[in-house]
Amino acid sequence: MILRRAAATVVILSTTLAGCSASNPPSLSEAAKPSAVGTTPTLDNATRASPVVAARPARVYVMTSVDAACRSLDAPEITITRPPTKGDVSFKPGQQTTLAATAKGTCIGRTATGTGIYYTARAGHTGIDQFAIEARAATGEVATRVFEVKISE
Repeated sequence: MILRRAAATVVILSTTLAGCSASNPPSLSEAAKPSAVGTTPTLDNATRASPVVAARPARVYVMTSVDAACRSLDAPEITITRPPTKGDVSFKPGQQTTLAATAKGTCIGRTATGTGIYYTARAGHTGIDQFAIEARAATGEVATRVFEVKISE
């Protein structure tokens, strides 16, 4: 299965609930909340859809946090919870992206800065690979994502 679209982002943090005071911490974006943890990829329009080429790093996703005014917040701490079997995962902070989803939808289409999640297939490998990450925001909120990538033949 190939995931949907590349070069966009789902935020881990977004705006507070309507009616809450500005001093309340932001909450997890509905789109970034974990699906059933396991091997089912997290499918949305923010995840890379095109195949990757072995030995070339390819950005799969950007994890970012924004406040109610759509300003970038501190990047979440990202941990690989299940490594890929055919490649390697790396993180690059300071990646610009266009937001594809936020909790209230108010920041969609806005630009934010986050941490790029890159996958590099090892030479000689083809087919499908999966890996999982956990992102922890400064507020303690956690989002889990499972990524599936197709490696070009």
